Amino acid sequence: MRLTHFIAAVGLVPGLVLGRVATVRRGVDCYYTATADSSTLTCQAFADRWFITLAEFHLVNPDVNCPNLVVDVSYCVYAEITSETSSSSSSISLSTSSSTFSTTPLSTPTSTTTSIISSTSSLITTSSRTSSTVQTSSTSAPSPSFTPVLPGVASNCNRFYKIVTGDECDIVAAKNGITTAQLRSWNVINTSCSNLWLDYYVCVGIPGVTPSSTIRSTTSSAPTPTVSPVMPGHASNCNRWDKVRSGDQCDTLAGRNGVSVAQLRSWNTQINAQCNNLWLDYYVCVGIPGVTPSPTTSTPTSGPTPTVSPVMPGYASNCNRWYKVRSGDQCDTIASRNGITIAQIRTWNSQVNAGCTNLWLDYYICIGVPVTAPSPLMPGTAGTCNRWHLVASGDQCDNIASRNGISVAQFRSWNTQVNAGCTNLWLGYYVCTRA
Repeated sequence: MRLTHFIAAVGLVPGLVLGRVATVRRGVDCYYTATADSSTLTCQAFADRWFITLAEFHLVNPDVNCPNLVVDVSYCVYAEITSETSSSSSSISLSTSSSTFSTTPLSTPTSTTTSIISSTSSLITTSSRTSSTVQTSSTSAPSPSFTPVLPGVASNCNRFYKIVTGDECDIVAAKNGITTAQLRSWNVINTSCSNLWLDYYVCVGIPGVTPSSTIRSTTSSAPTPTVSPVMPGHASNCNRWDKVRSGDQCDTLAGRNGVSVAQLRSWNTQINAQCNNLWLDYYVCVGIPGVTPSPTTSTPTSGPTPTVSPVMPGYASNCNRWYKVRSGDQCDTIASRNGITIAQIRTWNSQVNAGCTNLWLDYYICIGVPVTAPSPLMPGTAGTCNRWHLVASGDQCDNIASRNGISVAQFRSWNTQVNAGCTNLWLGYYVCTRA
């Protein structure tokens, strides 16, 4: 069996898989993938981004039809290639302008090993030799004095920073007195800043660039958020938070907090362009010092005072039905008793946790709000509908009906545009589950 290791970073690379993964032919065991974005939509551009040649890209992505790639699809950059046609072993290593990579192939001391060094011009094959270890030689810039280093750092880097838990591009830049643009220009960091590797070093300085006087010490980093859990990528100076509820979208979050969608996304850099990666029951940043919420947006205190007391905090401001928590109550029993869903209870009572273990005995919770159709609605929903479901990836008529305690026939009668095979559900749109 022939084993070929293809390495795109120093040492072990985290097995991170983002987005959809391109089909990989049998014989290629991919250990690390990277996602194509708007700047890497050709095989050549993608290969250049990861400091590999086009030939090497084809080697670990044999079934990809170049030259064009697909956005948000992940392609392999680190793999083991096996073949039954040979008992020899080979190791493919990369040498960039900034660092030298080496690896030990999975072979016996008597196997024939070939070293291939990737440069910007061509593949260079060195003489074969009998060894269990192959080390590449390089005449490039000296290796950094810090290790391990995120691949793709500037060859003339003279200042390094070690990634710690909670770091994002804006935080790393602020800590080191540079801009996010400079950080990206000196390191191969993707557009969502999701490939910062914990305990790896990144470049934060080059000759001729003086850090800003506002550089922030790592010992005086931003204060820990006052809420938990928090979705990553939040603004370091955030002073207002909102918990993501079932059915939330960027527009509903922004509207509920009197801010714009642009502001919401600028304070939460990990929210993607489609806003379909909000983490249920996690907090996102909805305010920073100096920004006043729009007075036209309702806040939890803008609604009328509840007609009952005491009330558990986190209730919907427009609640018009209440339930007093009794001994032994759980979300499922409360939902069943009142003809609503657990999701609705947690939507209308944002402080109820995921396990529904923090209900306050003898306090009231919200079990109803004025019916308002959500948006966007799939065409053909019943005009009398008073409960909806947001279509997610993988949804079918039967599992939507089952989750909402209705029959498929009822579901289709309240959603007349859903076809007989239930193959035309619109992803990200609401359908009716009770009328």
